[in-house]
Amino acid sequence: MTLDLPAGLNAPDAEATTLLNPTEILDAMIELRIQLQVLEEQIEALRPAFFAACLALNTDKIALEQATIFRKLTPGQWAYSDNIVEQEDLLKQLKRQFQQTHEPVGGREITWAIKLLLTTA
Repeated sequence: MTLDLPAGLNAPDAEATTLLNPTEILDAMIELRIQLQVLEEQIEALRPAFFAACLALNTDKIALEQATIFRKLTPGQWAYSDNIVEQEDLLKQLKRQFQQTHEPVGGREITWAIKLLLTTA
């Protein structure tokens, strides 16, 4: 499933996209986001079989023509004492209070988000 974009959208220079109808650009972005959502759902559906296939090969590194797949450990979890957990909670509360009373000094950028209204069956 690939999207045929208007000619100017495939151009690497920014000037080409300024000559297009803004609605075409928005429609193309929405269509790509829909495709991305479909791909993510396919990946999630395949994930259990992928993990089973990796386990069946029983090796730390799988070298294929298109990719190398390797085993990786996720970060561990620490068992902190109650005193440390309480201090962490207090620090989070103090940070929230500070954020509510002070305006950020930097890091704000204007961005746009797409919320898909379609549901896939």
